[in-house]
Amino acid sequence: MTNKKISKTRQKIHQIYEENELAGMTANQTRARSISVGTAGGGIVEINMRGDFSNLWYQMQPTEAIELIGQISASIGVEIAIRPRQDFSSWRSWDTTLPSSIAWIGAAPWQLTGEQREEIERAKSKNIKAIEGVDESE
Repeated sequence: MTNKKISKTRQKIHQIYEENELAGMTANQTRARSISVGTAGGGIVEINMRGDFSNLWYQMQPTEAIELIGQISASIGVEIAIRPRQDFSSWRSWDTTLPSSIAWIGAAPWQLTGEQREEIERAKSKNIKAIEGVDESE
């Protein structure tokens, strides 16, 4: 065994290595092991990341969720065509073509004109027939 003196710089390097090793171990304890996406009610999307010792969650408005979808797809190099579903499962309607403005979304029937209500009913009828496979010409 040698009695070689270790320099202060070498001691500092060894200390930094140990600190980095400890930081890595601590980071692994807080690392998310799984992720789930759900709803928090009222149209709010909730992302939950579960780790070994802790959980982390984030609640988003629908527009923030769309932005997240765009960011994830861009980071993996793909383009995603975003189109609303046509099966009435959304918490709100995405069909911004009826009537000519989106002011009617969330409106009470008495807030719409008679023409707007008729246009919405025609569109609903057409969508229901399309879902049921009914041909309008029959």
